Amino acid sequence: MAKGETGSKPIMTDAAIAARTGKGWEAWFAALDKAGAAKHDHKGITAILGEKMKVGPWWGQMIAVSYERARGIRAMNQKCDGEFSVGVTKVFPVKLARLYAVAADPKLWGKWMPKGAFEETSRTKDKYLRAKWKKDARIAVNFYVKGADKAQIAFDIGKLADNDAVESERTAWKKAVEKLSELLDT
Repeated sequence: MAKGETGSKPIMTDAAIAARTGKGWEAWFAALDKAGAAKHDHKGITAILGEKMKVGPWWGQMIAVSYERARGIRAMNQKCDGEFSVGVTKVFPVKLARLYAVAADPKLWGKWMPKGAFEETSRTKDKYLRAKWKKDARIAVNFYVKGADKAQIAFDIGKLADNDAVESERTAWKKAVEKLSELLDT
């Protein structure tokens, strides 16, 4: 990061961003500062990158998020709408149908899920569960095939208050995944 920056480190190294875009972080951040990007929201910053600086959409997102974090506009784990979220994933050596059957069974939730009010709102067999979580949070549980006998579960916990809540949820769901693994082994 350039001298005087207030936020976290960029998403990738200076050498990596320079190799892929032709500019290092200091040059990108200086160009965005000069363009007045700090006065814009995420959409406005990506527009500056795309329209004025001719950066493609994927790299525009990468540069915009790193800029927002570096300039204190966005914190780690914070989405562009201001909400915080965290993801936890795990690949298991089981077929997708087995993973879904165990993880989506409400009778088994008390054996592996963290303590909290998990109120299911929707589901599609072998694909996902959606739920209200605790007081105001939301959770998406997605299921993916990762090979003949491998399946992944991915938790996305959103609408969290801050980074403390992010870290608390990350810890709780990592422990839950360990418990789920034990259930799958039985």
